Formats: sequence, structure tokens, C-alpha cells
Amino acid sequence: MRILYLISIVFLLVSCKSKEKSANNSLQTCPEEWIQNRMPGPGTNFEEYFIIEGQRRELKEFDLEWVKKNCNIKPTIVQ
Repeated sequence: MRILYLISIVFLLVSCKSKEKSANNSLQTCPEEWIQNRMPGPGTNFEEYFIIEGQRRELKEFDLEWVKKNCNIKPTIVQ
């Protein structure tokens, strides 16, 4: 019974999807979506962010050069 338990734990640990970080502690992982929100509103700036696992994540958290080079993703523009 213990062996089955240990095998289960090892399997779970190995199968976990980890996010790599660069030397400057920025995430090196491909987001699901890249959103550019250009909806009219106060000010002239637009919001830009990624979606990972259904959660909004700010671009500053990521190694953008790595994402652009390694991920097949283009911004979705919301107007």
C-alpha cells in the first residue's frame, strides 16, 4: 500500500506543469491569451495583459522577449 501511495505522489509531482523563470525573475511560459483593451474611456492609454489558467496576469510579470520568440500568440484587440 505504501508503494502505491509513493508512486502516486511521484506521478503527481512529475506531471505538474511548472512555470520557468528567467534570471530577472520574469515568467517564461506561454499564455493562453494576449489581450489589448482599447475600449474608449478616461485617458488615452489602453490596457494590455495575458490570460493564464483563466486568470489575468500583467505583462510586467513576464519575459516578453521570451514570450514573443517562443509562443505562437498574437494580441487580441478589444475595441
